[in-house]
Amino acid sequence: MTMEWFRYLTKRLQGDAERIRVLAVLPDPRDRAFIDAIAAHENWELKLSSSCDSAREALRHYRADVILCDRDLNGCDWREAIAMLSAGNNRTILASPATDDKLWLEVIERGGYDVITKPFHEHRVIQTVTTAWNELRK
Repeated sequence: MTMEWFRYLTKRLQGDAERIRVLAVLPDPRDRAFIDAIAAHENWELKLSSSCDSAREALRHYRADVILCDRDLNGCDWREAIAMLSAGNNRTILASPATDDKLWLEVIERGGYDVITKPFHEHRVIQTVTTAWNELRK
């Protein structure tokens, strides 16, 4: 079975009621466009934000299952952002150009879920977001 066929079957079985709600907090327009394209292909419900302030405002009106947060944000340190964004019932993933075990541990200690490397790779983004969402549903 091809990956495309598997995705098609998965989407058909899940239906719209099971769409993953993603908030992507990414200051770079290219990153937002990349995630937007993935979300459209994967049928995620996506809300895009470019800063901590706009993410905070978005969360007042939008319940995200998974939050993808850039390490290099305008207006706040990523540590503050992870703590703030992880306060709800969601899984928060930090996107960073440099990753290691120390960063991963710090993210987990602050309530985050995982770290993903930038530049983004489509398969890794899909896998990480989907795994986070599946664990949230348990």
